[in-house]
Amino acid sequence: MEKICILIPAYNAESMIGYVLEKAGSLMIDVFVVNDGSTDGTRNIAMAYGARVLEHPRNLGKGAALRTGFAYLLRRHYSLVITLDADGQHDPSEIPFLLEAFESVQPDILIASRAGEFDRMTFLRRFWNRLGVRAVSRLCHCDITDSQSGFRLIRANVLREVSLSTTGFEMELELLIKACKRGFRVLSVPIKITWVDGTVSSHFRPVTDTWLVCKLFLRSLHR
Repeated sequence: MEKICILIPAYNAESMIGYVLEKAGSLMIDVFVVNDGSTDGTRNIAMAYGARVLEHPRNLGKGAALRTGFAYLLRRHYSLVITLDADGQHDPSEIPFLLEAFESVQPDILIASRAGEFDRMTFLRRFWNRLGVRAVSRLCHCDITDSQSGFRLIRANVLREVSLSTTGFEMELELLIKACKRGFRVLSVPIKITWVDGTVSSHFRPVTDTWLVCKLFLRSLHR
């Protein structure tokens, strides 16, 4: 029996994290929130919904929050980690579907792909998600249709064997590239999302963060 948990990085997400945790709580799966230096009520709301909260004293970035969560969960011997965002874009009620797909195909990483929604995204996100994923799939030799989706199922052995160094949104791409290069199997399954470009609690910076993702990809080409 897999020991499964949900990991949610959160920064100033008080407007949506309650909605996410209410849905996640109905699944009877352990839920962990990494409060990444929030200055609003994120921590209190997460605790009120029964999530276990890990704290950053200041904002370090989404990638840093995920890395903190991964390290903590590995010490507690979880075998499968489900990551999703705190901004309400990902619907936790999709998790049973993802678990069913995971059991069927048994990948090391299963990505909940937004590929069917790319046409509805803003220009910069659409540009990277349409053109970038093709390049990433070629580089990784894996079935990747959405390299920046934060909604994923990840085997713990991937997290043990892949060394991560980035701290922002680009860490999600770093994980995929390094996992594929080490021979781990990455697959994608399509899902529908509520909000294509996030909500008011999303902290993705379209220009800066897209550039950091592109820079990481370009560096990977030369390694």
